[in-house]
Amino acid sequence: MGLKSTKSSLINTKFSLTLLSTDRFYRGLSIIQGEFQINIRRKLRVEKNIRIDLTGQLIENNKSSSQSTSKSSQSKDHTVFFTYSFPIVTSHENGIARIIKNRHTNIPFRIPLGINLPPSCEFKEFSVVYYLYVYHDERLLTNIRKKIILAPPTPIVTEPLSRKVTASDDLNMVCSLQRSFYSGRDSSTILLSISIKNPKQKQIQSVIAQLMQVVSLNELKFENEIFTSQLKEINENTQENFINTTCKLNLPSNLPPTYIPNENGQPDNVPCISITYALHITTQMQSTAKSNLHLTVPICIE
Repeated sequence: MGLKSTKSSLINTKFSLTLLSTDRFYRGLSIIQGEFQINIRRKLRVEKNIRIDLTGQLIENNKSSSQSTSKSSQSKDHTVFFTYSFPIVTSHENGIARIIKNRHTNIPFRIPLGINLPPSCEFKEFSVVYYLYVYHDERLLTNIRKKIILAPPTPIVTEPLSRKVTASDDLNMVCSLQRSFYSGRDSSTILLSISIKNPKQKQIQSVIAQLMQVVSLNELKFENEIFTSQLKEINENTQENFINTTCKLNLPSNLPPTYIPNENGQPDNVPCISITYALHITTQMQSTAKSNLHLTVPICIE
């Protein structure tokens, strides 16, 4: 069902939508519960139905250039890939219109969520958004709309793995994270344990940490740099033969959470989206030699 709106003539009726959950987000297999309120001054006539639609939309940002102004503009393609309808009020079974006479009516509703829906996210290239819309006899009530935040499944707590790399100049580096996932809703601190063996006492100019975000949409892949930071806990131009320390890295708030789609595949109409993060640790040496190490950093909504 499209989202084109038509001006409603129900000037004597006030509708409102209230969600019962205190959480700011929902996960797959959970249920969106709420109440639909109808306040009328006169009788309300329902020829077909009043329904609530939960829709999932993919919004793609397309850049286009203007030949006359040499300026670039951005257009957006909206694709509704998911719709679930919940009838609030229907006409009688024989097709006769239903008349609502009560001045105040509260009607509960329940909308179940599946497991194959991509999470809500927003990037410069595309966005995935979910909304509740209300229709009265196929007319969209434009003043009622609720945004729904859909989060990935609850992450599984595991023991973080360490990573090891040995450079050609015999420098040995081991890094590990102290947690299996981090919060993307609030600012979090990554505690990075790092151990460096430098038996030939080569000069280490600096150690750099870079957090990269890798996002894919169907066949397209995008990489975004979240931050690049020098590890201040390790002295510049050091020639120590052994370094063992814990470094602190601050995550920005409101990062989209890690999401890996179902291994069994997505329905044809649902966009295949992946969101992952990787921490790249680079040791800058006096010579041209470098040692690079990558750590996966799961981000979640807690």
